[in-house]
Amino acid sequence: MKVFNYCPFCKSSDISFVDGKEFKCNACSRTYFHNVATAAAAILEYDKKIILIRRAMEPGRGKLDLPGGFIDPEETLEDGLKREIKEELGITLDKMEYIGSSPNIYKYKDVTYNTCDIFFYSKIDSVPTEFNKSEISELVLINPAEIVPGDFAFESTHKGIELFRNAKNQERL
Repeated sequence: MKVFNYCPFCKSSDISFVDGKEFKCNACSRTYFHNVATAAAAILEYDKKIILIRRAMEPGRGKLDLPGGFIDPEETLEDGLKREIKEELGITLDKMEYIGSSPNIYKYKDVTYNTCDIFFYSKIDSVPTEFNKSEISELVLINPAEIVPGDFAFESTHKGIELFRNAKNQERL
């Protein structure tokens, strides 16, 4: 994966990409780290079913996903996820339980991001009726046992659902 053709500092083309994360400029000796981006998603349970979203945007337009998104600088995972859920679904999450995490690949335009997707669980009292239509084309309420992995936009979402199922089977949630 090469993101840069030229050093962002001195504009030299004499750069190398090391270990899948580090750009080194041989001309000015500067290093740029292309670190993992952090995203959080919520598994929202209502009446023994969970809410999935159908993505309205690329990547993965038309595929299923969990509500959530990228964590902004200076945000905690919890605050970032609460912000994303409020923006996307118009609801406020009070109590969330950590389920687990999974690495993911997020290809957006011409850049491939390595992400770490963190999953939280929360029971909700009602299904949202309004949602951010610029990001979500549809809300899907589904029994977790009926989920088809190939319907997801990202492999990590399937992993998050599996973590949820395992936690439920072990009666941890």
